[in-house]
Amino acid sequence: MDAITFSHVSKIYRKGFWGTRVPAVRDLSFSVAQGGITGFVGPNGSGKTTSIKMLLGLVLPTSGRIEISGADASNSKSRAGCAFISEQPYFYRHLTAAEALRFSARLGNRGAALSSADVDRALETVDLVACGKRKIKELSKGMQQRLAMAQALLADADILIFDEPMSGMDPPGRALFRTIIASLGARGKTVFFSTHVLDDVEQLCGNVVVLSGGRLEYQGPIGPILEKGFSGFELTVGRVSSETQNDLRARGYALEPTDAALRIFVATEKQAAECQRYLYERDIFCISIVRRSAPLEEVLYKKRGETAS
Repeated sequence: MDAITFSHVSKIYRKGFWGTRVPAVRDLSFSVAQGGITGFVGPNGSGKTTSIKMLLGLVLPTSGRIEISGADASNSKSRAGCAFISEQPYFYRHLTAAEALRFSARLGNRGAALSSADVDRALETVDLVACGKRKIKELSKGMQQRLAMAQALLADADILIFDEPMSGMDPPGRALFRTIIASLGARGKTVFFSTHVLDDVEQLCGNVVVLSGGRLEYQGPIGPILEKGFSGFELTVGRVSSETQNDLRARGYALEPTDAALRIFVATEKQAAECQRYLYERDIFCISIVRRSAPLEEVLYKKRGETAS
């Protein structure tokens, strides 16, 4: 049984005095397997946020069916095992960080089983122990994002749905969230998160769901997408003679000399092995060999002239 299933889901808004139909999601079907990390990406206006709102029951679909672990998402009980982080988390500003966590636990019927140690552990995981007694109105947006993550972790949910969870965070916060999300996936949790930073998807996700214009563009392992962006190998060596450089060019390799090194670009793994053998026979050794790939954003959107969100 899949953790999340969209079956022919459409959402049409009506806009303006005449009620003009504006389709946000069109006949969308995809599934998210139990366990692991799935990225949810697409350009501006592709329907990601609308899809997540429908999944959470905040917006009703115009047509189609959404299921969470086999249960109809229109039934609030289907989300009993879910936790959610929004791009703009909201807390009662007069509460302290620790009080906010206890309050959310009571809303989720976990208040009776919650101990101070549980709250402290959640705050420690997101590096907010020192802020436990601070009012939320005193916390920055990044700190509030961390608090939202602590709230999700405290729920100990099997399915975690994150909408731009790292929005507005500084580099240390982003690194921390990446570590937390990776650990959740390693523990067998299902993490489904949208992001406009495709580097996050590339580093964290085993699978990806790509939307474009409210429709499904791609669903599946991220490997084939990365393979589309493969552009060869880059071998770096120290300084070599002009004669050797000319010989390498004659073999069809592209070169980029610098003051201290030479970068050699080859198109295939076979060429990389041949180049290494050629260099080794001349006592020239590679400093590094790097697989070259186009940015994921370019692979997904360049052909359509779109930008990621």
